[in-house]
Amino acid sequence: MAEDFQKEIEKDFTEILKGRIKRLTKDELKDVIVEFLASHCLCTIATCDSNIPRSTPVRYKSDGLDIYILTEGGGKLKNILNNPKVSVSLYGEYSGFESVKGLQIWGNAEIITPKDKEKYQEARNIIKSEEREDLKKLGPLPIRDKLKVIKIKTEKARYLSFPDGILNQVWEAE
Repeated sequence: MAEDFQKEIEKDFTEILKGRIKRLTKDELKDVIVEFLASHCLCTIATCDSNIPRSTPVRYKSDGLDIYILTEGGGKLKNILNNPKVSVSLYGEYSGFESVKGLQIWGNAEIITPKDKEKYQEARNIIKSEEREDLKKLGPLPIRDKLKVIKIKTEKARYLSFPDGILNQVWEAE
């Protein structure tokens, strides 16, 4: 049923775009997704445990298709510990239907703690937390040393860019 609905929507989009649809190669699509990730800093991470979903808006930094989120903890970490499968969504500025750009990602999340010094330092270097004004305001509080990092490895991504004629193209890791 969902697949039929998806085909119906794509048919409608195709009609609206009237021949402006662009199909990208896997490598081209990956490049567009990497660029979209790099040009944004906010996303929503969805986690789930015991059939109870949780969706949290967070700030992130990307490195290729990998997503890094600096976090103090909370329900999302508990969920990830019990179920590392996550979904991430982000979107561009909206100024009308034909401006819609969005990205959905499915992947596996890993929690990196300060105890794993090498991985943690690598993640913090990618995040560049020392450059973030919001974190500077925390000052030398002990909490800064207790922050954890969620690293998400993208397994699958679906990208939509109405202005560019890209309709829900899917990239999958090999």
